[in-house]
Amino acid sequence: MLFAHPFEGRTARRYAAGERPAFGDLDDRLLDGWTGQIERARTLLELGCGPATFSRRAAERFPHLSVIAVDPSRDFARHHASITVARAAGEALPLANASIDAAVCLSSIRHVRDRRTVLRELRRVVREVVWIVELDPSASPARIATHADRLSSPLLRRTFGPIVVGMAPRAGEIAASARAAGWTVSDPRADPIQPVYIVELS
Repeated sequence: MLFAHPFEGRTARRYAAGERPAFGDLDDRLLDGWTGQIERARTLLELGCGPATFSRRAAERFPHLSVIAVDPSRDFARHHASITVARAAGEALPLANASIDAAVCLSSIRHVRDRRTVLRELRRVVREVVWIVELDPSASPARIATHADRLSSPLLRRTFGPIVVGMAPRAGEIAASARAAGWTVSDPRADPIQPVYIVELS
């Protein structure tokens, strides 16, 4: 499986500085769309948080939320003032049963070693809703270019579409694994700007 290991050291620094910013305003647009559900939530988990960009933005926009960011990388699982950060794999979350209202996996489900186990763990700890936001192999060239053109590495700009996006799991694969883990799955929707799809689990 592509990149099924934590980003550490130089890889983590490169991702935080030169790759994560390529998502542009996606964090805010996702939060805009989920505002109603998030306003009713008390706890929000970001699984596979990377540099915790989404988590910190969610905490800033929704001060009532207790935001928990989890990542297996020792470089990413570092203290941030506005959120709780934990170093852990998605297959074994250090969280109590039904302790989380809402969760998001933003460009992270493709990195885990065992997706079905991760989805079962999310089923165990999340009460209400999980959003899976993942790179979309069926994205148009224009949507892929929107992201690729913002990447700092010339090599990654060339390979982003055919390799990184092309090898990501399709929405149907995620939906099937989620149903097997006990989730009710919404129809996937494509983001109009970035090359990602969003699947809601409840």
